[in-house]
Amino acid sequence: MSRNDWDQHLPRFLQPPPILCDLPRHSERLLRPRYAALFFLAALILVPWTVGLFLTLPSSAEAARWNTAWGGFDALLILVFAGCAIRIMRLSPRSAAVTAAAAALLVTDAWFDIMLAPTTRDLVAAVLMAALVELPLAALCLRTSFRVLNVLEQARPYLRQAGFTIEQGRLVPPPDWEERIRERPTVRRDA
Repeated sequence: MSRNDWDQHLPRFLQPPPILCDLPRHSERLLRPRYAALFFLAALILVPWTVGLFLTLPSSAEAARWNTAWGGFDALLILVFAGCAIRIMRLSPRSAAVTAAAAALLVTDAWFDIMLAPTTRDLVAAVLMAALVELPLAALCLRTSFRVLNVLEQARPYLRQAGFTIEQGRLVPPPDWEERIRERPTVRRDA
């Protein structure tokens, strides 16, 4: 009886959640399942920690090196935006990771600008900046990231059909790949 057979015979409340069904075979994994368990554990640990922060931290505080904190954060945004530009210009699939990081930083920036605004005037400015600049730019970054990932996901069945496998996080061509490439006719492009 295969794994998919036995779990169908369990009462509905004992069946694995849909997210765990149809998992890729071990050879197709980019990351080991223990990484998912690690992130899930981190999320669980953060729940009581976060509740504790809400209950115990003071509602206001003075911060040393305030200017360095915000200047450093914006310097990080500059580096990430430059990385986005370079990866996009190079047509790199890694642009998905860099643009996702940029989106996260922009949402974080908007959140803290709004939450830490000391006056009503600063709060209005922070809300306008978030609504008109930071959040739309974050949405564009996420859209860019998802477009790149979507293309990579669409390529997966074609690569599988061509005989490619994933071993230790690396794409491995089929054994006869070099021979297939040599046999393929070349297309000449004369201008």
